[in-house]
Amino acid sequence: MIKTAEEIQIMRDGGKILQAAHQAVKEIAHSGTSLLKLDQAAEKAIRERKGIPGFKGFKGFPATLCTMLNSEVVHGIPDNRILKPGDLLSVDCGVIWKGFYTDAAFSLIIDGDDQNLKRAKFSNCVKKALLIGCKLAKTGNTLGDIGHAIESTVKKEGYTVCPEYTGHGLGRKLHENPTIFNHGQPGKGMKLKSGMTLAIEPIIVAGNPKVKTLKDNWTVVTKDGKDACQWEHCGVVTDNGFEIFA
Repeated sequence: MIKTAEEIQIMRDGGKILQAAHQAVKEIAHSGTSLLKLDQAAEKAIRERKGIPGFKGFKGFPATLCTMLNSEVVHGIPDNRILKPGDLLSVDCGVIWKGFYTDAAFSLIIDGDDQNLKRAKFSNCVKKALLIGCKLAKTGNTLGDIGHAIESTVKKEGYTVCPEYTGHGLGRKLHENPTIFNHGQPGKGMKLKSGMTLAIEPIIVAGNPKVKTLKDNWTVVTKDGKDACQWEHCGVVTDNGFEIFA
């Protein structure tokens, strides 16, 4: 759970590869592009830098990215669907570098926020919740502080935490302890210590949090068909705050 300075540097470097993969996706994520092309761009960026896609093959997952459109919550498999103006796209990606994982996600509105202001407001709120959660990930605070801050932020805007899906520790494994819930009570739960490497990951829905898994046995969607949104940063807890790797 707590990493050495050398391990933290490896993860910091892995985060730079992950940032490059995110940037490669953002550069082509516009209307007319397929989800599969996004996946290919991310994998190319990772492999060019001698990294390994962290999700590809993980428990049989077939792709480098998880791509979620509109009502898709998590674990979407990139395919030949074409992006359209105003789509809400969430992109989750992982990288293995020298045996350590980094993991981060972002969302955007295809062709710009002005294509769907309602979805842009939603995505911006989830991003805000993530940043507030990260701000609280420092030595002496608790996991409950993070979860409470995330849930409070999205609830103010009328959105709902999807409780099945959480953040997590990471390092030599993609999912390590602790589980980081996107809800909680201030001062409750595990106390954070310097050197803990965490992935803070609000997964939020615009409507009812009930979900279902599609026939591909991976893609999770909202039962009511309303939008979902994911943002995620990974980094390390320090005495001064949360250092974000990606």
